[in-house]
Amino acid sequence: MIEVECHISIKKNGYSFLSTTKTELLNEIMHCGSLSGAAKKLKISYQHAWTMIVEMNRLAPSPLVIMQRGGINGGGTEISSYGRRILKEYKLIEAQVNKLVDQINVEMNL
Repeated sequence: MIEVECHISIKKNGYSFLSTTKTELLNEIMHCGSLSGAAKKLKISYQHAWTMIVEMNRLAPSPLVIMQRGGINGGGTEISSYGRRILKEYKLIEAQVNKLVDQINVEMNL
């Protein structure tokens, strides 16, 4: 059986704005409210997760992620309303692409 796979990468000015890994990170941040918790869950380093967030926020017209550094009460990380909207749009694109890929896979294996 032959199978086509597709991974979506959205670029802005030649830089990776959104990808599967970045959207997984955003989803995990929404789920646990912590960048370190999200990084652990995805088995990536905190520094790598931090770098991805900084890059997405730099490329976006408005921050996708709001980070509060630790202090007396500890830090926190949350997805902004703009970040939630972008994540929803990415999922819509992903669903459309996956539907097309499924059709291609059916046709290739007839």
